[in-house]
Amino acid sequence: MAATMKVYAHTGSGPSDVNTDVLGPPNVRLKTADDTTIDTNNPIPIPASGHKYSYWKAVTLWANTSPAGKIDNIKLYTDGGDFGTGIVTYVGDETVATYVEATGTPGDTGDEMVASNAQINGRTDVFTYTSGAVFAVTGSISNPTTGRTSNYVVLQMAVADTASPGDLANETFTFRYDET
Repeated sequence: MAATMKVYAHTGSGPSDVNTDVLGPPNVRLKTADDTTIDTNNPIPIPASGHKYSYWKAVTLWANTSPAGKIDNIKLYTDGGDFGTGIVTYVGDETVATYVEATGTPGDTGDEMVASNAQINGRTDVFTYTSGAVFAVTGSISNPTTGRTSNYVVLQMAVADTASPGDLANETFTFRYDET
């Protein structure tokens, strides 16, 4: 029987502090707070110059029921869209095995997702990853195990002084994997 899979966003001081299923409501909102609440609190302000950042968001793929055999070959991709001029959503160039709590100043800016803060040595615009050019995610799980199946995928939004104010349209991110 196929495993029941979930996508969790992790917040707080430890990865098990708050694991929120984000497949459907509540989804993920990148903002200047380390939470998974979908609301209008803590928006990313448009700076007078330079950039402001969301708190980074760590997401993982979870098997809530065991696969019949194994889940591996995990990939992430987007619909290829974007959020408009002056807004870039980054994904860390590699996934991380150890959770790192997001930091920053609530309501103002998150700390930039770099090696010294988030264990990320590089980053790429997540919208460059599409169904034809996927982002490889480290991880696997085998029967009879359940739980975290992937490393942490770390996302962060950067807002430049050239951005326009307002709510952004939703974008779609997809996890794909092999199950045997």
